[in-house]
Amino acid sequence: MVLLAVSAVLAGGACRKQTLADQEQIGASIGEVMASVDESTKGSGATARLPILRMPDEMKGPLWRQIFDGVVHTAYAASCLQSSFSACTGGARMRTFDNCAIGAATLDGMVTLTFSDANSCAVAVAGDSVNRTASFTLTGPYGGTLAVSSPGGGQTLTKTAVGFDYSVPGMERVLTGPGGHTLFDISTRTTTPIHITGTSRADLVIVSGALEVSHNLAGYKVTLSPQNLTWSASCTCAVSGTLTGTVSGGKHDGQSASVTLTGCGQAEVTIDGESDSVTMDRCASI
Repeated sequence: MVLLAVSAVLAGGACRKQTLADQEQIGASIGEVMASVDESTKGSGATARLPILRMPDEMKGPLWRQIFDGVVHTAYAASCLQSSFSACTGGARMRTFDNCAIGAATLDGMVTLTFSDANSCAVAVAGDSVNRTASFTLTGPYGGTLAVSSPGGGQTLTKTAVGFDYSVPGMERVLTGPGGHTLFDISTRTTTPIHITGTSRADLVIVSGALEVSHNLAGYKVTLSPQNLTWSASCTCAVSGTLTGTVSGGKHDGQSASVTLTGCGQAEVTIDGESDSVTMDRCASI
């Protein structure tokens, strides 16, 4: 039965279009920003989701192995869902992962929220802020890793009279394959602060700003401006709206780029007219 299942999936998979790596990682970077906005506005493990929800396809091993693991029962470490943010201590709340499980992958490291209001760890009045930094590694069952870090200073959310301002001094995602080769190295930062109206998932909207996504291996950047990225009360990310921009450098130099949100965790990413549907690994229904 295992051999038949593997053969059937391999035969069907040969006809499917390969995911476009550039589009996939641009989409993942947008999802990282939106989910981090959501996490920072909540500031609590009770409502914030895991820092990553899905293992990249490149870490899943060969297709025959994935099918085999799906048929043969495999025991995994304790779920990362058991981890939550610590109580407010010195203006900070931390969520620590100690080789816990996300499916077949394991997560190790932490996410830290540091608040300007050191007493209550809240973003309650205009001028209050929270800085989110991350340093964790997701390791696949066959040795590949996804490392997320904050080399430029993470992400900072500041409350305003009408919503929030959100800046990204610097975040980075590096994927290494099971063979030890770096498959992608993506950095993000805001060149213009992102302006957000609303106060909760029910009414959050990103209305303006500029996010620079740098594909460090391919040697290009794309700066995207958001228009009306609108949340749903049942999703940790915006579910509609668009981001548009132009690529600078690399093989895509001067080409147009856009990201259109099509649902919770789903987007259509287009570079110079070539589109791919992507799933953003930090966005989820709640």
